[in-house]
Amino acid sequence: MGHIEPDELAVLALEGHEPDAAARDHLDECASCLAEYEAFARTAALGRGGASDQGEELPSPSVWAGIHAELGLDPALRADPLTEAPSPPAPKRSSPARWWTFALAAAVVGVLAGVGIGFGIAQTAPPPSQTVLARAALEPFPGWEASGEALVEEDADGARSIVVDVDSPVPSGAVREVWLIRSDASGLVSLGLLDGASGRFTVPSGIDLGEYPIVDVSAEPLDGEPAHSGDSIVRGELHEDVES
Repeated sequence: MGHIEPDELAVLALEGHEPDAAARDHLDECASCLAEYEAFARTAALGRGGASDQGEELPSPSVWAGIHAELGLDPALRADPLTEAPSPPAPKRSSPARWWTFALAAAVVGVLAGVGIGFGIAQTAPPPSQTVLARAALEPFPGWEASGEALVEEDADGARSIVVDVDSPVPSGAVREVWLIRSDASGLVSLGLLDGASGRFTVPSGIDLGEYPIVDVSAEPLDGEPAHSGDSIVRGELHEDVES
């Protein structure tokens, strides 16, 4: 069979359906379709995990910020629906689980419309008029043959993004996730999934890169667990750019 369409992969991941025999055989042979399906599946798994009412750890507010920015949602929906109820007017306040389901569905609809996933998948179109503020050389951890670089860019409106370029294989049965980490490793923030060799990630407005100067790319199994796996591929510290 030919390549599986992205919308079919997205629907399979969102609904939690296992691919049929033909699709499974194709995924076993096609690395590009498998990587795309696994990225969708991790996005869906994180969304379902974040919607739990059983006290499980919820995705950070930066996840909703990515969805909001990428899909161009109404400013009234800027607040993280997992921590704050949506702004009125509304006949009833929806539960966080219902709003998280909406967010995940909106992200998949974005894929079908050709605008890409805002949650978990890096932006790919570079915005204009970017100034490089800082950069980091990304060095491999033991057991990984990889290299890369991260650039912090700022646009004319003061919005920051991190461009990550990594030369590494996509781990079998896993995806690559980009993180910002405190220098003392006491905290970390997920920026999203790296789909391909390069990706652009929005830096949440409340994040101080002086406090979170470490850029990390990890291998994350598709287990629905939002925490860092502890399996880092590359890591580097941001330093003020002197090449601009």
